[in-house]
Amino acid sequence: MKIKNQKSKIKNQKSKIWIVVASLAWISFSCDEFCEVSNRTAIVVNFFSLEDDEPLAVDVIVTGINVAGAERDSVLYPSPLFPQSSRNNLLLPINPEAGEMIFSIERQGMDADTIIFRYTPRVGFISTECGCVVYAQIHENQLEWTRHAIVEIEVTNPNAGTVVYRQGIENEENIRIYY
Repeated sequence: MKIKNQKSKIKNQKSKIWIVVASLAWISFSCDEFCEVSNRTAIVVNFFSLEDDEPLAVDVIVTGINVAGAERDSVLYPSPLFPQSSRNNLLLPINPEAGEMIFSIERQGMDADTIIFRYTPRVGFISTECGCVVYAQIHENQLEWTRHAIVEIEVTNPNAGTVVYRQGIENEENIRIYY
């Protein structure tokens, strides 16, 4: 009787192990692929010299960037996300619930400039794996800035899309700031 009970327990354990293995295999192979597309939207800013229309490196122009939301301030550059000398453009993430961004750029030896971008957020579908994203349509005629060090601001692409926050990746430019 004991031997029969032991055989029954072993058979029962093998069945449970088989069910667990089969379940894990089913889960692994039935899951959708992971999202490999960026779902972060930002306004891409590049800096240029007005004299010769040549690009300027961010670490040469900017000593600090403060992005001011409606009820909060946050430092975007330099920060762990945007370390100094990491790229030649600046990524300013949009707030999907707002319609404007206010930030200041301070250049060594000059007064800080305050810049206001107004935009219309719009929702877009990427895929089942990635979900939705909020894009921004920049209002070209509603740019404002204080004109201390910045001479001109040009909207080169009013459609702010998804960006990659990795060093060495060039994102499509939205705004040119001229010094």
